[in-house]
Amino acid sequence: MKKTLIVSAFGLAAGGLLSAQGLYNIMPFDDEPTDSLPLSWTSGASVGWDSNASPQFTECDGIDAEDVVYLSGFVQANFVSKTPQTTIDLWGRAGATYYLDEITQSGGPFPGSGVREDLFPQLRGGVNFVHRVNETLRLRSRNNVTYEQEPDYDYGIASDRRQGSYLRYSSDNSVGYRWTERLGTNTGYRLSGVTFDEVDRNDYVRHLFYHQFRYRSTPSTVWTAAYRHQSQSNDDVSDSTSHYFLLGAEHELSPTTVAVVRAGAQVQEFSGGVSNTSPYVEASLRAALSPAAQVRAFVRYGLEDRNRLIWTHDCFEPPALGRYEERQTFRLGLQGSYVMSPKLTFFGGVNVMSFSYEGQFGLDPAAPDSMDDKIININGGASYEVADNIFVTGSYNYTKSSSDSDLRDYDRSRVQIGVQSSF
Repeated sequence: MKKTLIVSAFGLAAGGLLSAQGLYNIMPFDDEPTDSLPLSWTSGASVGWDSNASPQFTECDGIDAEDVVYLSGFVQANFVSKTPQTTIDLWGRAGATYYLDEITQSGGPFPGSGVREDLFPQLRGGVNFVHRVNETLRLRSRNNVTYEQEPDYDYGIASDRRQGSYLRYSSDNSVGYRWTERLGTNTGYRLSGVTFDEVDRNDYVRHLFYHQFRYRSTPSTVWTAAYRHQSQSNDDVSDSTSHYFLLGAEHELSPTTVAVVRAGAQVQEFSGGVSNTSPYVEASLRAALSPAAQVRAFVRYGLEDRNRLIWTHDCFEPPALGRYEERQTFRLGLQGSYVMSPKLTFFGGVNVMSFSYEGQFGLDPAAPDSMDDKIININGGASYEVADNIFVTGSYNYTKSSSDSDLRDYDRSRVQIGVQSSF
């Protein structure tokens, strides 16, 4: 039970890490629990301060940042049933954040434009299923849905500032078959998408088909070769199709450390005949440095077909809406925790994101031909057990956005303190 609460404290803004779908799902089978868990509950409440709750335009002269105090609360349930043949992992989370003053959501190209709200719900849930039919055949399904407000960089979805509430969903279903003692395959289909409430013309639906060959050369090393085919339907920019050709390796560096790397080429095609080719790399690391210290990290570089329709003008200039053919993206993330004592746990992380927009094809001549954005997010905190299964938690989160477009520049700090309990 205590493990459940510590994990919940570690993911103050990203509950559900017990059934982790974050860190880009690069790690093979990383989300399968090792033991059964009876129905357990975690709940918490906190108070926080946000230095820049509506970041757009806040670096422009004469526009003040909206610093506000907020209250938040949540309740989360987890259940795991694990047998030698079947594992079922269920989890759900419901919460809300209330700002003592209304804040403006991103909603337009002018200062002050957008919807003003003070209450934002958060709903998350998922079900993961693994069935080992026999020693050679395995069926796997991973499903999750989230409705929330804050960007969650560990899922590889968020781009920059808060963009209002959005719905994110994913269903990944695969069949794994071991042909020999060394050779296996994994074939699957993933449906995913994002729908924004306040931001128009950035929704998308994605269909991904994949097939991977797996060859175990040693007890600790698996070599992989994979092909992925992805089609994406977009609201206001052209639809796309991407082909991925990847070679990789999964290596157990020690009984507590696993590294994965895949690299190759990505070919992205748009309706109308335009195509782009780029290197593609993804890697992940999971390590228990000691019984007290754990680290998870990821990196990804390639073309992303999302948020290619953006406002590109500087402060107080006439609005310029850019539509870009190419969005080259680099993402790096790190999470860690350290158990100082049976009562005290520290946690933290960092995310670095770089976006390069190329090939402006819109009708607005004021939009630049290319543009770059960079975001750095740093967070840290601690959890202390003050009584049996009652924890006081505190965290600090800092975000810095730098862009060729002034209206996208901002600094943002959040401080939060709260209490959590499990039962």
